[in-house]
Amino acid sequence: MPKPKSIARVFAVVTNCLLAAASLAAPSEADIDQIVKRSLDAFAVPGMSVSVVYDGKTLYAKGHGVLEIDKTARVDEKTLFQIASVSKAFTAAALAILVDDGKLHWDDPVIDYLPEFRMYDPWVTREFTIRDLLTHRSGLPIGAGDLLLFPEAQSSRDEIIHALRFLKPGTSFRSEFAYDNLMYIVAGELVGRVSGASFEEFLESRLLHPVGMSDCSATLNRAGRHLAKATPHVEVDGTLQTTLSLESDTGAAAGGINCSARSMALWASFIMSKGKNADGEQIISAAQVDELLKPVTLLPSGGYAAQHTGAFLNAYALGWNVSTFYGQPFLSHSGGLWGMTTFLTILPEQGLAVFVSNNKLSPAPRAVANEIIDRFLRDLSPDAGKDWIGIVSDAMNARSSGAAEVVAASESSRRADSTPSLPLEAYVGTYRDPWYGDIAISLQADGKLWFRSARSAPLSGPLEHFQFDTFIARWTERKYNNDAYVSFSLGANGDIERIRMKAVSPATDFSFDFHDLDLVRIAE
Repeated sequence: MPKPKSIARVFAVVTNCLLAAASLAAPSEADIDQIVKRSLDAFAVPGMSVSVVYDGKTLYAKGHGVLEIDKTARVDEKTLFQIASVSKAFTAAALAILVDDGKLHWDDPVIDYLPEFRMYDPWVTREFTIRDLLTHRSGLPIGAGDLLLFPEAQSSRDEIIHALRFLKPGTSFRSEFAYDNLMYIVAGELVGRVSGASFEEFLESRLLHPVGMSDCSATLNRAGRHLAKATPHVEVDGTLQTTLSLESDTGAAAGGINCSARSMALWASFIMSKGKNADGEQIISAAQVDELLKPVTLLPSGGYAAQHTGAFLNAYALGWNVSTFYGQPFLSHSGGLWGMTTFLTILPEQGLAVFVSNNKLSPAPRAVANEIIDRFLRDLSPDAGKDWIGIVSDAMNARSSGAAEVVAASESSRRADSTPSLPLEAYVGTYRDPWYGDIAISLQADGKLWFRSARSAPLSGPLEHFQFDTFIARWTERKYNNDAYVSFSLGANGDIERIRMKAVSPATDFSFDFHDLDLVRIAE
């Protein structure tokens, strides 16, 4: 799908810039320390790692806080953090290497390399290109199929590719942006199929290690045992707890990389140097780095970024968000796994990059990165000088309050005097979704219905009656904030026929895509 010329003109500067086009007043190490300290307090974060690259040098690389609550080991610039979806830029770069090798082209159909690849619409299957895998314009709803990965779901890459044919589109192909993880898993499988090595081996041997990121790994399981690793944390009922990250080897290409602030500074320098490592070796051609950064899919505008930075035009390139910050070209990507979040941003015209990761499910990395960038730009932009920690904190609190209001309104409007249509025994059975698989509804000795997923152990818990034939699944694992409405419907013969689901709270992560399930009762 061709991009409008106006969009291309607006963003052309992003891929044709020179390093350090303007001299900036860099904040001091003490200034950055203070920003981080304030953020740790504001967001109750155990530990954080930060690196700043400016004018071709690593200006700052440092850790703050602890690896894990109630323990003394400290975070430093070598601590490994799970960078989650920031990994997507690396997957795109791995494909760029194969383009340089002459083994594929961006607009080749995916089925030329993965003949088993199928989308719901046969025409889309035929037209779906490698570029489409990376640009969130598949037509699927946001996060479609992520339940194949979360929470702790047992799915292989082959199962994920097979499941795509059953996922119904939410929009026309290439018409809208909707964030998607599964297509990046397909992209990783394509890397392996074309290169003859596993995705993980190729990523490490052809990209991470040549760039100098020898401590980084494609998955947590491949990280050196001797290296310090941050432990993820979440708040449960106001109390901070350690948690599993939900990272799986299956999802490596979508969000598996583990890396340090020190090495992420090398990655940012590599991108700003148009594919050259610190020794001047060209790992990816400059032409292909430019291709990675060309905008493809328009993103919705709005929120505090648009309000406070003037970022009213946003797009997604190949593993990168492309926008502006106080009028300056701005490349970025966020990442979030359960209990750990990351933000990486590059201002290519200024030769400036900031990486921040923390070991809590929090928006702190974006707040810190924006605050540091703001300090750099204060002499360049009259709009600079904002309190980004305050802005992001207020946005977080507003979102939390809004979600709580929605849940409260739903509870207050429920028909508490209603009862299920049938005796509870009538709801017992196995229900199957074509892409997700089976769930079981049983009746426990205490007289309560119980939901259990065959694919994901944490999706297990009692069904609390809400109203009529709708129940709420109160999962026994409380860390995920993902309770769900479970609505049964009757067929023409009066028997229970199917289940539809949706998250109770709008604050539930979009990867818990219960609403995409269509669970049909099967004969026992």
